[in-house]
Amino acid sequence: MKGQYFSFDAVVATVIMVIAMTSLAAYWNGTRSVADSRTSPLYADAIRIADSLLSPGVPSGWASGPVENVRQFGLADGFSNTLDAGKVARFGIIANDLSSGGGYNKTGRILRATADYLIEIERTDGNDLYLKAGKFYPPSASEVVVAYRGVVMTGADGKLHPARLRVFLWR
Repeated sequence: MKGQYFSFDAVVATVIMVIAMTSLAAYWNGTRSVADSRTSPLYADAIRIADSLLSPGVPSGWASGPVENVRQFGLADGFSNTLDAGKVARFGIIANDLSSGGGYNKTGRILRATADYLIEIERTDGNDLYLKAGKFYPPSASEVVVAYRGVVMTGADGKLHPARLRVFLWR
């Protein structure tokens, strides 16, 4: 029986090698796709927009003036992660005007969004949604990225609550 190529030992070793190579290939492809999504230009834009929203904006009192004077939207009260409820409400009104030539397009230009966008702020300790501004991405979107930021928002009870700022960009 010596010298037979298809002995039981050779078959078992081949099966183990095939399983190991398949597992390695699957892991490599999964890791590469996650790395590719994190280095896409669209993801970099989502990060930039999320960071800019955590500023007071330019001018800092933009919420009380016309949209034409806004150079940068910022939802924060100063340079912190505590959001100004007035700015959040005003931003929502402007960005949810989906009419042609409306606030959605103006907001996208000011944010320098390279794709369609949706910005949400939700409480992390409950179901409250403080802001939903923009268009929700359709199932046919070819690319969707999301950037998260932790923020603090004043709730209806007047207390500060932890919240999550999510910036979706999609094509």
